Amino acid sequence: MKSALTAGLACIALAGCYAYRPLASVETAMPAAGTPVQVRLTTAGATALASQVGPDILYLQGDIVSADPDGLTLAVTRAETARRIGVEWKGEQVTLPRGDIASVEQRRLALGPTVLIGGLTGGGVVAAYALFGTGGSSSGIVVPPSTGHQ
Repeated sequence: MKSALTAGLACIALAGCYAYRPLASVETAMPAAGTPVQVRLTTAGATALASQVGPDILYLQGDIVSADPDGLTLAVTRAETARRIGVEWKGEQVTLPRGDIASVEQRRLALGPTVLIGGLTGGGVVAAYALFGTGGSSSGIVVPPSTGHQ
């Protein structure tokens, strides 16, 4: 039972749900390097940066490389259009001028959904173990069924 409980708790730990939460104003917020963020570009910014990020790209996701009063440098992992059609990136760095940034959201653990999904998953593992646990034993000897003839 101890191993089933451990497996159930591991499920809770692995079932992390994440969401993007708004940061303070772009002008005042200086996210630390390594912070996972989603940046929404202004319409003018999307047009100005189209040669670097692709046409019609409005959202960029990735980790902050550096931030200063002039802009953010982002190691991009995903770019999305206004209709949320995405393209995966491999960490290429893009510098975004502050005037081209509409908003910045930080990726954070969503505690409620994580606990709910992890609890359901972990509870399912514990319940399955309780129902189908390894309470039986086997000697390894196969006994053929009796046919009624002797």
